[in-house]
Amino acid sequence: MSFTNNKLLNFLKFVVLVASLVVIYFQFKSRVVSFSNFNLLLEKLYSVKVFFFLVFTFILMFLNWSLESYKWKYLLNKVEDISFYKAVKGVLSGLAIGFITPNRVGEFAGKIAYLKSENRANGALMSFVGSSAQLLVTIQVGLIAIAASKYASPVDVFVTPIALVTLVIVSIVWFKLDLFLKWISRFEWLQKWNKDTDQLAIVSEKKMTTVYLISLIRYMVFPLQYFVLFKMLDTSIDFSECLSMTATSYFLLAIVPTYAIAEIGTRGSLNLLAFSELNSPFAVLSVTLLIWMINLIIPALFGAFMIAKFKFQKND
Repeated sequence: MSFTNNKLLNFLKFVVLVASLVVIYFQFKSRVVSFSNFNLLLEKLYSVKVFFFLVFTFILMFLNWSLESYKWKYLLNKVEDISFYKAVKGVLSGLAIGFITPNRVGEFAGKIAYLKSENRANGALMSFVGSSAQLLVTIQVGLIAIAASKYASPVDVFVTPIALVTLVIVSIVWFKLDLFLKWISRFEWLQKWNKDTDQLAIVSEKKMTTVYLISLIRYMVFPLQYFVLFKMLDTSIDFSECLSMTATSYFLLAIVPTYAIAEIGTRGSLNLLAFSELNSPFAVLSVTLLIWMINLIIPALFGAFMIAKFKFQKND
């Protein structure tokens, strides 16, 4: 790299690092200030029993991001052979960059930055496949939870069939993603997608199914974390109820457009809505805060510092 390009890279790394840390700081400050019983939560955390619950939640967090990293490595096996460690760096760097982009759409940039320059276009496509698989699982489980819910109003009987039809449509579209993209690329203003749909040929049905199953396993980590933390706070809830409420919460979060700074309030509000049957705002907000810190903030901080150490491949 030339001296000028190297200076530009260092400047961009500095901007991303500072922006990520600033957004994380204001998210934390916003959450703490809006959480009136924060001191009460801290008091509850000082016990041996709570320590083991938190350790288990952290283990699940490592499982969560390990599965995502393995999925990323697996998706790239016909694009570029990368180590698991490099996959982890890409995933966590993407998480940090996602904090400064709407709905975390910038996550793919952190992932593909660790690839050789000639592989980044295909890497971006593989990132889309992986992210869309996780979104599909979120929508599917959310729609199933909504369809299985009990409604009081006669109007709500239409919710179940609409949810089930939507479930079938989104499932077919994803599993036949290459055919769907080729179909919509027939429209003149989408002709530029043709080259991308051709690249999807390297994603076999077996790979799509495997990526989907990894995404499904990873998804199940989230309700398990919620369940463990609710039990830590002595909340009366069984796992099936927790799964249903968590599914509804993640579904709502997936379809509501958010920006990193605003997401913090959105996440808390949606969880209060999804877990309203518990009649325990303190437990809901406490668990939301802990999940947010353990699953997102701590890994994003590691990702931000990985970005600071990032160097382009030699062929760049």
